[in-house]
Amino acid sequence: MWESAHGQATYTHYTSRGASRIDRIYISRNLSDLKRGVETRLAAFTDHLAVVLRIALEVTPVWRGRSYWKMNTTLLGDKIFQRQLRKKWADWTKQIKHYPNMVLRLERVVKINIRLLFIEEGTEKRCEETQM
Repeated sequence: MWESAHGQATYTHYTSRGASRIDRIYISRNLSDLKRGVETRLAAFTDHLAVVLRIALEVTPVWRGRSYWKMNTTLLGDKIFQRQLRKKWADWTKQIKHYPNMVLRLERVVKINIRLLFIEEGTEKRCEETQM
């Protein structure tokens, strides 16, 4: 695995009496085929050089959609919004008879509607603030 730059001896530890390679990196044969280079660099707070191993990984990127949604909890302090949320919650709980269990009701009705309600209210608040 170890490679010397241009056929020169490369060491990772130097003392007044000599130099040595005492650091080791072990990788599988599959990763060894993807190796793009090895080099040493100065590192702070140690008497060893850092060994940098470059590997080109073929990773498919994960697509996550637009972005993650985060509930704006400041809306919960608004009394009007609290009343609206309680009314909607009552409407959603009436739909429980249409689902075999509470988990499905939460997944298919409540979570989606809470998200939409918070998004709509947040959008409305931002529009009001922008107009002022």
